[in-house]
Amino acid sequence: MKKPIKYAIIAIVVLASIAGGVFYALQPLEVRMTEVRRQTAVLGFMEQGVVVADNVMLVFSAAQGELSGLYVSEGQGVTVGDAILRVDTTAPELQLTQVQSGIRGLEAQLANVDAEDANARQTLETTRRSLQGELLAINAQAAEAYRGFASHRESLEEQLRVQQILVDQHYNGLVQASENYARISILYAAGVFARVEYEAAQTAVLAAESALEAARGQMAVIAAGSAQNSAEHFEGIRASLEAQIDGITRQLATDNATAARTNFEALISVEQANIARLEHEIKNAVVTAPIDGIITALHAQNTNFISAAAPVAEITVAGGQFIEVYVSTQDVSSLAVGDSVGLTLRQRAGDVYFPGNITEIGESAVVRFTALGVEERKVSVQISPDAPDGVNFGIGYGMDVTFYIYREENMITVPRTAIFRQNATDMVWVVSGSDGTAEARAVETGKELRTETVIISGLSEGDFVINDANNRDITQGTRVRAE
Repeated sequence: MKKPIKYAIIAIVVLASIAGGVFYALQPLEVRMTEVRRQTAVLGFMEQGVVVADNVMLVFSAAQGELSGLYVSEGQGVTVGDAILRVDTTAPELQLTQVQSGIRGLEAQLANVDAEDANARQTLETTRRSLQGELLAINAQAAEAYRGFASHRESLEEQLRVQQILVDQHYNGLVQASENYARISILYAAGVFARVEYEAAQTAVLAAESALEAARGQMAVIAAGSAQNSAEHFEGIRASLEAQIDGITRQLATDNATAARTNFEALISVEQANIARLEHEIKNAVVTAPIDGIITALHAQNTNFISAAAPVAEITVAGGQFIEVYVSTQDVSSLAVGDSVGLTLRQRAGDVYFPGNITEIGESAVVRFTALGVEERKVSVQISPDAPDGVNFGIGYGMDVTFYIYREENMITVPRTAIFRQNATDMVWVVSGSDGTAEARAVETGKELRTETVIISGLSEGDFVINDANNRDITQGTRVRAE
């Protein structure tokens, strides 16, 4: 009795399993499917842009020095003439006093050029006449020496006397050369004389020192009793005197006054320009706004020294704005001036979307860094926004910019995963019939978008396509239903 019951129970279980398997096999396969609709087919990319002013002016200071007062802050509106900051004028005022004192000294030297030149010429003339008189005396003594002296002692004494005259002449020549060198050195430092003239005066001093030393040495020789031939002795003296006279004559022929006057006039002109510059700095120590606008950058607030070479502030004129965005060199080639873009203004109350147009594309790339510090080469692109009424944004606002590489209206698209290849033909699984069976249908594909593919022909609005074409459970005629 027990065995029949046991077999009956087993039979019931087996029949139930078979029935369940048949029931499950007859159920439609659950799949994800998409209803075909016409829509805008878009292929693009997004970059982060920044709202910048169309008209920005950098403000510079005419004076430089320590900052003594800052009268504005970033974001503040200003009008023409409003004070931005003040530069301390202590340093330029001290410089102005020094330059004014220096120019008076130069003017005094200019006024004395002719007088100093006349005094120098008078001294040279006096020295030349003295030398000429001594030359006449030496010539007379030389003539007497040729007739001989009464005795060797008389000759030796005469040579000593004449040699002393020569020593004195060389000493006077050294004094004259040294004074001339000192005068030329001053004028050379002032730029009046050329270096060759300065070096010539220096050489003349060295030559005079050598001549004096030689004359003193000869004096010592004569004093020791070694008298030289009188004719040779007088000839040496005569040559020395003639050389000194010739040198003075050349100095008198040189127009030093004109060169000195020109130099002092040039120095005065330079100092007058410095005075004008310093007076301009002092007058413009207060930097004012050159235009009406908003202080969008205030560089002076981060320093205590104002330089004339760096801007102190940036003023933005209210009104014109554009969006600046940097695009990768890989993408910029697909853009053109006039292309439409999508703009997104992120707001806590809800994002705002509106269009814009590309107005300018940069000609060269610049280095930009990502948030992770990765270097990228990007090109500046300017966007003109077409914001609807009531949408407000200011300078420095962030803006998402969507660039469209491809954009066509009223196109049929399907998920890219819905397409499979069969015999070199693009196919999709279409759900057809009242019982929802899968049917493989050939389609002509177009542009591939990021997640979708444009269908040129083969599908109509209202068709349902299976998203996963690679589902191996799907065959021709498989019953399906939406998940």
